Amino acid sequence: MQYGLVYTKGRGNYILSGFSDSDLAGSLDDRKSTGGMAFYLDENLITWVSQKQRCVALSSCEAEFMAATAAACQAIWLQRVLSHIMGVKPGPVTLYIDNRSAVDLARNPVFHGRSKHIDLRYHFIRECVEQGSIVIKHVRTNEQHADILTKALAVTKFEKMRRLLGVKNLEHV
Repeated sequence: MQYGLVYTKGRGNYILSGFSDSDLAGSLDDRKSTGGMAFYLDENLITWVSQKQRCVALSSCEAEFMAATAAACQAIWLQRVLSHIMGVKPGPVTLYIDNRSAVDLARNPVFHGRSKHIDLRYHFIRECVEQGSIVIKHVRTNEQHADILTKALAVTKFEKMRRLLGVKNLEHV
């Protein structure tokens, strides 16, 4: 009960960034993966989601790619909402992904035979990258803010991820 988010006044930069992560076949019942995303405006956490993916992923790359695509959709929506509320168009959203194969797949507009099995709706993220509305960057797994949204974690890792999200003990603020 004593933990929460503390919001600080931004510098007017309106930098939107997000983190996307996925486990692989985490559900023992149907082997579907769980995807998670967290978005920040400047350094303030403004939205987060954790949900089971709609279909079974055949690899960790595919699970991460599907989670990144869901995050790209959320990022575009957030860009539009912020643009409408603030009257300024935010720059491109930086999306951090901890799976190098998924990063490469999202960045590369060439349709490979190895990715042909991934449903076409998930190639939306490639179009966003090509248009410049999304910038994909790799982040190390231990710095992946959305990791806490996809799986159970050991206490020390949970506490670190909680800090990365921006959740603080309000008794010490």
